[in-house]
Amino acid sequence: MAIYKLLMCAGWLITIHAFAETKMDKTESINGVSVQSGKHDSTRIYRGSITKIFPYTLATVKYSVVNFQDRCNNSFKERRKFTDKTTTCKYHNENLVETLVIKDIKKNDWVKEANEVERYVLGRQVYNRGSFGYYELVQVFEGKNAQNQKTITVTQKMMNDKETRKYLSPLFEKDSAFDETTGIFTLTETSPTETTLSYEYTAETEHWILNKEVSIPQVFSSISKSINDLVKTVDAESSFQSRDIASN
Repeated sequence: MAIYKLLMCAGWLITIHAFAETKMDKTESINGVSVQSGKHDSTRIYRGSITKIFPYTLATVKYSVVNFQDRCNNSFKERRKFTDKTTTCKYHNENLVETLVIKDIKKNDWVKEANEVERYVLGRQVYNRGSFGYYELVQVFEGKNAQNQKTITVTQKMMNDKETRKYLSPLFEKDSAFDETTGIFTLTETSPTETTLSYEYTAETEHWILNKEVSIPQVFSSISKSINDLVKTVDAESSFQSRDIASN
């Protein structure tokens, strides 16, 4: 079913309100990705997570994680509405048409959270037998863990239209099969040249197809592929950045 491919255009997990009350009764490991699903009332929740160790600095991996504008499907160039149609993305993302990175946001209706160093908005346009769009809030946190290791956390949360208007005047309204999606990258500096990346993604939906138990295996497969593709992109960009730094 085509709608499964809408699962992720970049990646995403933060705790959502129904998650704590949901028993995750379906659990698998697919190609290194842990996937889970459960149902709370009429809402089904999907979760995927992975941990990888990279031979790159913390700053390099962080740069690669937030390199949102370099991921898209170049065959959809003519479908772009808000970005340059001549630009070629470095990394393939099957259903992603374009990403708007919006750092000039309204400042009046929010305050930074503890350890938060940056906040901005992404505008996503996707295509899969139809055009869809949504905005995500990105927050970046810096700190140290219990082992006194440096950490950087990058969160992405799909916003509804009311939430989006708190930050900007939207160019389009939210249109997605998911009610909420959230992703969390947790980066830990394990040595000056090694970083552990943990990534978690959660999606919450009342969509009648994605809610069916028979749909779970296909959704799990899609989550696993999307997360592995995302990790490969971060690895490739980190490798590129490391070579670039070494050559200068």
